[in-house]
Amino acid sequence: MGKKEEPILKYYDESRHFAGLLNGWLYHGENTIQPEQISPWNARYTGKSGRGRKGNYRSRYRDIVKKVDGVRVLLIMGTEIQTYVDYSMPVRIMDYDVLEYASQIAGLRGCRKKGRGQNQDQTGNQSSETLSALLKSDRLTPVLTLVLYIGEEPWDAAGSLHELLDFSGVPVELRKYIPDYPIHVLDVCHTEDSRLLEFPGDIACMFLVLKYRKDKETLGKLIHEVAAFRKVEEETYDTLWNFIDSARMQEWKENIEKKEGGIDMCLAIEEMYMDGKVEGTAQAIFDLLEDFGAIPTQIRDGVEKLVKEMNLERLRALLKVAARCGSFEEFERQL
Repeated sequence: MGKKEEPILKYYDESRHFAGLLNGWLYHGENTIQPEQISPWNARYTGKSGRGRKGNYRSRYRDIVKKVDGVRVLLIMGTEIQTYVDYSMPVRIMDYDVLEYASQIAGLRGCRKKGRGQNQDQTGNQSSETLSALLKSDRLTPVLTLVLYIGEEPWDAAGSLHELLDFSGVPVELRKYIPDYPIHVLDVCHTEDSRLLEFPGDIACMFLVLKYRKDKETLGKLIHEVAAFRKVEEETYDTLWNFIDSARMQEWKENIEKKEGGIDMCLAIEEMYMDGKVEGTAQAIFDLLEDFGAIPTQIRDGVEKLVKEMNLERLRALLKVAARCGSFEEFERQL
């Protein structure tokens, strides 16, 4: 996990947001899981293979792990925040989940050892339940791992273990005996808008901004269609600008805060749209001028100064100059 993901991780580590994420993802917007049903869970898993001094330990960290006390079943959910496609994901998730189940078994066994001695049957032999890691009546807490993928490239990795395996030399009759392991991925930037809008308002806004962060025109249209953009929580806004690493969003914040609290995301997106226009016009100027060679520093600095001033009208005028001028000198005279 890199520093880029930390704002998103911190956001969803909060029980209210984690509940909203699950309700949108698993229940299509139904308010089924409540924040009070969620409690922290160990995010580090350690497993051991072998015995004694020769035993090997391995540890795994999961981005967010919560225990969810649901109406029907107790779940441990780990949400993997991914910004790149991991083609080994089915095996990676299997490893995580096995370590979690092994941890639960070790915990149950440890409790029994503290509570009583070993059981023996009437002949004095140890019983099967004593030799086994589990009692016949023991039950483990189910584990569900969800992969939240927020990368720009489509998630094109295997969706299950079988998709990762080479079955070319395996008879068809035998394939059904090889266990499969499906995984659950939400590819935010390549999911239909209608599906993203099933999430709670702030999360839906966050996902849509992440999806269209380089498509300012589409974002500009969405603010008129999605009512939730009119007011998002400050925490949601701060998470977005930290993740996107936009100093401009931080600068706008004071001017788009609502008196009653919250942030007018519509105004923020309008600013982003304007920024996109300004930056796009400046880049078009540079593209035209590069036909003459390396752009002189004084010209580049002059154009970038207009970008900082958000002077779109002047930049548009200079774009026309760049399109018809025959040299750097001719352009600089107009600058």
